Amino acid sequence: MVNKKEWETKSLEWIHRVRESIDEEIKKKRMTPAQWVKAKGKIDVEQLCRKMGLTKVTIIKKEPFPRLKKAQTQ
Repeated sequence: MVNKKEWETKSLEWIHRVRESIDEEIKKKRMTPAQWVKAKGKIDVEQLCRKMGLTKVTIIKKEPFPRLKKAQTQ
């Protein structure tokens, strides 16, 4: 139980540090949070997992809007 609490504490601290750095970047660029997110574009999940050291993660790639593709092919 102690390890779980320690891990939760460390992960919350990490989340707060990341949020602070994002807030600083937004202020420097004088953008709204929505503009900042749009400017970042798509997230490369595989690269993010590598940077965080998550090696045992399975990423499921799903095609977006499968119904839209069916309608276009007919």
